[in-house]
Amino acid sequence: MINVNIALLLGLATATNNSIMGSQGGNALTFEYIIPIFLLMIFAAALVSSKTKIPHTMILLGFGICISLIGLFGLDIAGFIQFNINPNLVITFIIPPLIFEAMMNVDYKQFKAIRISALLLATIGVILATMIGGLLLVYIAHLPALVAFAFAALISPTDAAIVIEIFKRIKVPRALSTLMESEAAFNDATGAIAFSSIIALAVGSTSYAAIGTSASGSYLNSSFSAILNGSINLSLAVHIEHFIVLFFGGSAVGLGIAAATHRLHTLMNDPLSETSLTIATVFGSVILANSLGVSGLAAVAVAGLYFGNITVKKEATMSKSVRTFAFNFWEMIAFLASSAAFLYLGISMNLIDIAQHFPIITLSLIAVFGARAATVYPLLAATTRFARENIPNTWKHIVLVGGMRGAISVALVASLPPSEFKNILQTITFGVVLLSLIIQYVVLSRYVKRVFPEAQQ
Repeated sequence: MINVNIALLLGLATATNNSIMGSQGGNALTFEYIIPIFLLMIFAAALVSSKTKIPHTMILLGFGICISLIGLFGLDIAGFIQFNINPNLVITFIIPPLIFEAMMNVDYKQFKAIRISALLLATIGVILATMIGGLLLVYIAHLPALVAFAFAALISPTDAAIVIEIFKRIKVPRALSTLMESEAAFNDATGAIAFSSIIALAVGSTSYAAIGTSASGSYLNSSFSAILNGSINLSLAVHIEHFIVLFFGGSAVGLGIAAATHRLHTLMNDPLSETSLTIATVFGSVILANSLGVSGLAAVAVAGLYFGNITVKKEATMSKSVRTFAFNFWEMIAFLASSAAFLYLGISMNLIDIAQHFPIITLSLIAVFGARAATVYPLLAATTRFARENIPNTWKHIVLVGGMRGAISVALVASLPPSEFKNILQTITFGVVLLSLIIQYVVLSRYVKRVFPEAQQ
């Protein structure tokens, strides 16, 4: 069973028709080599990480960049450059397990203490960051409105993987870790919804609303070139209505499936069977929500929170041995999924394009960071004052700097059909994600060590 799920999560090399494809020559890198090569990379990254204290995900990012350089220099070693990575696999099979595992480990008592802050940052915060970031990019970087607002939406979700690894080495207050994990889990859904809303409004088609499934390529491809230099009609009422339906609709689906599988857990007491049921909960939530046109990412976040705080808490529902097995299983799956996500990030990078467009990428990073600051501080100040959630200033700084960007942003932009619009958006996204991970990792590591010196291991 574990091998089957590893294969599922490691479906990195796929053609656009979701089939595994090797090179056309004699040195094809076929699927059976993907898993051992990937596991070897994980082992090497873990070994280097143990010696250097650098997160293994950052090392895998470096490995992925090295692989991307193979193609840039025309070195077709083992047919690497003949592979196309399908971003829909990242959105459908890699991001959901990460969200589920993060939310199942969130203690509701800790979540309750910061729930308003986390949900505001993950919803209103993402929307405000999209609007502010889009305006900054239009007036500072002089990007077309469509590019500016679409980029601001897809870059708004944060990735807490590296932040959590830092927190494991330096024990920060549990509520702070919960705040960042919860925000990252929910804002993936919000960012995807905001991005799909802007694209749908721009091309005048709501059929693209269910981002995370395959895009309607021919229509969008022709539409993008026509509106690239035009303006977009951001109807606030339509945007809010669209968000409410997708986010809360997805949450309802996740809650319903989690409640249904909770009942099924009471009928069995077997680690393998019950863990298989959790797999069905994760991917069932995503697939059902997407098929209904609502957010699968919001669904899996709610399902994870329900499972970790209701299902596993009752001995009559899940025994201690089953609970331990399930948590260990999902910890392993999350480890593999995060490894795959960061390797995917690295492989997706085109350093030549990033270097050629470095000035606009730098301006975009400044705009993204400014938009993040313009939402984090006011929202957390409001929750501290009106909701009585105690968020110290040092926490606010950590939330700001810890808002790194990751695989969801790259997967969203990569899911677009080929067009001039995609090429522009993709280059800026890749550059900002790469700089965000490197710069913010260094700054956050040093700041956390300075703020919590007594908690260092």
